[in-house]
Amino acid sequence: MKDSKKISIVIPLFNKALYIKRAVRSVLMQSYQDYELIVVNDGSTDHGPEIVKRMKDSRLILFNQDNAGVSAARNRGIEAARGNLIAFLDADDEWYPDFLAMIVRLQDKYPEAGLYATSYQIMTILHRNISPIFKEICSPPWEGIIPSYFRSAALGAPPVWTSAACVPKRILKEIGGFAVGKRMGEDVDLWGRIALRYPIAFNSKNGAVYHHDAGNRACMSFALNEEHPFLETVEAFRRTGGIPEKTNDDVKLYVTRLKLENMRQHVLAGNCGRARKLVAEINDRWTFPVRQLLWGSYFNVITRFVWYLRYPFLH
Repeated sequence: MKDSKKISIVIPLFNKALYIKRAVRSVLMQSYQDYELIVVNDGSTDHGPEIVKRMKDSRLILFNQDNAGVSAARNRGIEAARGNLIAFLDADDEWYPDFLAMIVRLQDKYPEAGLYATSYQIMTILHRNISPIFKEICSPPWEGIIPSYFRSAALGAPPVWTSAACVPKRILKEIGGFAVGKRMGEDVDLWGRIALRYPIAFNSKNGAVYHHDAGNRACMSFALNEEHPFLETVEAFRRTGGIPEKTNDDVKLYVTRLKLENMRQHVLAGNCGRARKLVAEINDRWTFPVRQLLWGSYFNVITRFVWYLRYPFLH
């Protein structure tokens, strides 16, 4: 018999004992209650799993696995999910009470979409709330199909963020899940793969809080040959002619942004030679609009510094 649950929620858990209770509570307090909550313990060495076990609710399921990374944990949750929609929440983040209700409304209005997302707030390390600045999206209050996901993601804050995103399970089966073995960018890669094939529905109301102040976030180190996974995805789509002509220019712009962010990571990791090579790879046609972002508040002062890699005295 087909399960009646509308949404499956997947929380990957690795050493987040300080935060997991807050995340789970934010799910249990949702105004929309037709869901199951899957927490995948990815080999935690703290008492986070015990905290989850003590939170008694018939919709809460805990899976345990050896440590394999956040992508493997999310994919495990996707495999076990019984809902038609799969929402993702990181263990150190939280939802506002109407998040799931907004997602369900988006799906009802835009069944053709391959991904549903809401706006979000960022809690900084100084405990200040920051609202991301989106580009190429109508001013709030607004909900609808994002005109160009790639242009929006290139010129402003990411319109899709993991803890404020929900994907139909059939789309995940078709596209594939999160890329395993990637330390950073595995979520952005998945959103990009979906956006190359499907529209993205968005609600400008805040549905989640990204706790940038939380500990145990992904590290800032980059191996010398490590690149953003979506760069590989784009090349694969180009070889098969899978990039729609109408989005080709916006995808190029987005790829430039990702290379700039890759450059930033390499500078932070001390890989200045690789950063200079990435500068050389960027097509000047796409440099200027993305370069403007480097001087805005979205990037820090270290990011600005990478532009000086163009000059010989740093060689």
